[in-house]
This record gives sequence, C-alpha cells and structure tokens, in this order.
Amino acid sequence: MSGGGRHGFEAPFSPVGCQYRWYSTTEVCMILERFDAIVFVGDEMLQHVYAAFNMLLRENLAMGSLKQWEMKASEHVACRCDNQIIKADCSKYAVMDNQAVRDNDGGSSNRSPYYCDRTPHMYLPISNSPAPEDIRNTFSSLVAKDPESYKPIPVIHSLSLATSLSWPIATASMDEWVIMADSSTRNVPFLWLGPNAAGHLKPPGQILNQGNNALWHYTIEMAKEAHARELDALGMYNLTLQAVSWDGSTYGMKVALVQAMMVRRPNLWLWASMK
Repeated sequence: MSGGGRHGFEAPFSPVGCQYRWYSTTEVCMILERFDAIVFVGDEMLQHVYAAFNMLLRENLAMGSLKQWEMKASEHVACRCDNQIIKADCSKYAVMDNQAVRDNDGGSSNRSPYYCDRTPHMYLPISNSPAPEDIRNTFSSLVAKDPESYKPIPVIHSLSLATSLSWPIATASMDEWVIMADSSTRNVPFLWLGPNAAGHLKPPGQILNQGNNALWHYTIEMAKEAHARELDALGMYNLTLQAVSWDGSTYGMKVALVQAMMVRRPNLWLWASMK
C-alpha cells in the first residue's frame, strides 16, 4: 500500500499491488477487538493520524478529534473539519487517549461518544530519543497490564520532521521502543509510518533539508531499518504527493482519514496479531 499515487493534483490516491475499501465503523470495531490496546507513538504527523482515528471511532468528522467539553461555543464553530488539525488554537484540544472521552464526554449538547470503546488507545507524543520518562512510564504501565493475555498490543510508530529527518534519531527511537516492548511478556508488533511528502507551499528555506528528495530518501532508508528490526513499515510519501497541504507539511482531514484507515487495514492487523 506504500506504492501508488495520484494522477493529478488532489486526484484520488490509487495504490499499487493491493486494493482497499472504506470499512464501516462496525467492521473497524471488530478489528480492534483483536487487541488489548493500540498505541500511537510519534511526532505531529502521527498525531494527525490519531486525530482521524478518533473522528472515525466517534463517527464525528467535524470535531471527533477534539475535547469538545473543554471548548467555548465560539471554538466549536471555529474548529470544525480541517481546522481541528491545521489550526494550533484548535489542535491544543486534541484527544490524547480514549479514557479522556470516556470520563468527560457527557454533555448532551456536545456528546460524541465512541461507537465502540472496549479497546484502549492512546497517542504518546515524542520528538526525540530517548523519549521523556513520563511517556516511557505510561507505555511500560500499559504493556505490563494482564501479562497472561494472548491479545497483542500493536504500536504505530513514526518520527520525522520533529528531528529534521535525522536518521540516527529515528533508528535510536526504533530500538528504544522495541527494547521496552521486548522487556514485557506481551506480544507487541510494530508498524513504522514514513513521513508525508512536502507540499507545494513548503517554505523555500526548508526545501533542501525537508524537501521531497530528503523525504523520499528518509522514507526508503527508514523502511529498510524497520525491516532489519523485523518491524513492518508503511510509507505515506506517495499518498500525500500532489495532495493539498496548508503549509507544505500539514495536510487536512481528508488525508488524515485515509491514513487512519490504512493503518487499520484488516490484513495488516491480522499480520500483527500472528507475529
């Protein structure tokens, strides 16, 4: 699914070598039932994927990634759809784990519960390696629960622009999180997500170090490093090349929703549960 592309600017993405369709929320929930938890570990790009993950599970594309119970009425208007991802004043309300929604989303005027909520999930923000101690402790506590369970805890892992595409930091982060997972008795399969392509509005000063040539080489080399560690890898370069970007780095809700659906493909999760 990493291959393929768009036949024109903002044209639909067509994968090469595989087919996919849009799964219903019920089908997605059936996939999630195979796991004890799902963890997203990465920088801002992965946070957008997790945001779309929440939109789909809450069946609320307009504001499903946000803590609506903390927002003013004016922010409910200003932070809809793409703005929940691309505006910093809106993304500061981003949901970081399902427990927050479970504990707080009770108001009748802005209620947006999960369609299914038996599988815990969370986003752990990182921008370097080693990760902050509190982030590491959160992950270690999660994988330490119910050590006799046979269900896996998949980890979606990504790190790119936050490190200025540093290869040593990316590989160190892979090793860091794999070592933490291996220290538990749980089955913790990993999926490495490559970075988005650079959009046409990328500032000229960033083209040399964060332009498409650098991003493409990073995508290829980090996929090799992931495979060398027996991790799966999924590229996002071809999906986002020729997609609309708001600033050359940040893509909107449509791209994030496709990315969230891609990481939940059933055959990928079946692979993860058998690893």
